[in-house]
Amino acid sequence: MKKSKKKSGFTLVELMIVAVIVAILAAVAIPLMSANRVRAMATEAESALGTIRSSLRASFAETGEYDVGPGGAIVVGAVAGNVPGISAGDLNGRYFVDANYTITAIGDTTYTIQAAGSTGDVAGVVITLDESGSFTRSGL
Repeated sequence: MKKSKKKSGFTLVELMIVAVIVAILAAVAIPLMSANRVRAMATEAESALGTIRSSLRASFAETGEYDVGPGGAIVVGAVAGNVPGISAGDLNGRYFVDANYTITAIGDTTYTIQAAGSTGDVAGVVITLDESGSFTRSGL
């Protein structure tokens, strides 16, 4: 009685099919992860916009208007040095700096503040926050 030896293992065709499947999965997953990376960087700006919002609310609680702070008028333009409680350097982070944050509109009961990325991976990312707490994001 002769036993036949059976070879075990994968054929070249089976290995090629696995390689193609892995390549397709990588082609789909890598762009998705890249977009998530930029969104994660943008959370720095959202956090800073929340800080500015808190300062504007504190000013509103004291004066009854968003465009008037305890020390004088709050005007459209740069945030640092314009909004009470926000000094130069306070908003500097890894991806966004003071110069990226502006007040785009402000009135007695309304305001719109914006963070616009200008360098690196966040270039072109624009996040806007209004007095109702609504974020608008573009470039992500």
